[in-house]
Amino acid sequence: MERIIIIGSGVTGLTVANLMRTELPFANITIIAAETPTTPCPSADYASMWAGAHYRPIPRSSRQLEQEFDMALRTAKFMKGIAKEAPEAGVKLTPGVEYLEDPPKAILSLKTGDMYAGPDDEFRVLEQAELPLGVKWGCEYQSYCINVPVYSKWLLDRFLTSGGRVVKHCLSSAAEAFEFAEKNGLGKVSMIVNCSGRNFDQDPKVKSIRGQTVLVKQEYDRTVTRQNRDGTWSFLIPRPLHGGTIIGGTKEIGDMEERPRPQTREQLLRQSVKSFPDFVESVQKFEVVKDNVGRRPWREGGYRIEIESITRDKKIVHGYGAGGRGYELSWGAAEKIVALVKQATTIAPKL
Repeated sequence: MERIIIIGSGVTGLTVANLMRTELPFANITIIAAETPTTPCPSADYASMWAGAHYRPIPRSSRQLEQEFDMALRTAKFMKGIAKEAPEAGVKLTPGVEYLEDPPKAILSLKTGDMYAGPDDEFRVLEQAELPLGVKWGCEYQSYCINVPVYSKWLLDRFLTSGGRVVKHCLSSAAEAFEFAEKNGLGKVSMIVNCSGRNFDQDPKVKSIRGQTVLVKQEYDRTVTRQNRDGTWSFLIPRPLHGGTIIGGTKEIGDMEERPRPQTREQLLRQSVKSFPDFVESVQKFEVVKDNVGRRPWREGGYRIEIESITRDKKIVHGYGAGGRGYELSWGAAEKIVALVKQATTIAPKL
């Protein structure tokens, strides 16, 4: 029986674990993670717990974005299935709306009926009369939103029910997992899958991006994003199963502050009132549930999905670096990661 360790229980690690239980049903799979969806007060480094989690397509303007678009399409297919077959998982199909104050030329060529978010996405370019003041281009399409705490716990429970195991431990490196497994009763392991966002090996391409959002009790009926001319943006992400709405958000590269900034909350709420007056008409009327701060591991060039050979019979499959797109790329990335695991276990020498 193949013994496999997955490092990390963020959305990538949990998705890989669930897919692996299907693709490698006879494998003995254990997640080792410092924090899990049941951790009472998760840190800012456990970015998956602080995410907004919706699907918003990004134009395919580079090779990386082409690859991510494909992963997003695969993920959307999985998410649609989950929304239909397991509504208790906290995934719901939701209208998506975008407003752009300064749209790129390429996007202006899109027309109603084109594929934007995926097949049968009901894409429509908004009429000028439908656009808010200052917006030059807008569209709507079928998207989905995720209630992050509910969905993450659903993934964890699904993995455990299928025979998976979770060990809570903070590793100092990905390679340490080999020794840790043998010393702690997990057996001799030849395969590690590194889905941690902690940048164990000091990958120079990885940067931490601080994101702060506000969760409010009020519920919106769609996910909407407005990109402003100055490069900032505002968004609303409703959480299914009456989980309120996420108001965002910031993107602060290299900012390691873990505590929420009150002035940022005020700024986000004011911007929401200005950008989406049909949601809540004044800052004073918001019912704030909590502030969210997550440090997202963004990687220049995108996901690192590759095999690293440590010794002749020890390998690490890396799968990290999604930044703020972890949920919307999760199943597509997991398919690629699991494919490498299957390849590596097939070619690994049997002693």
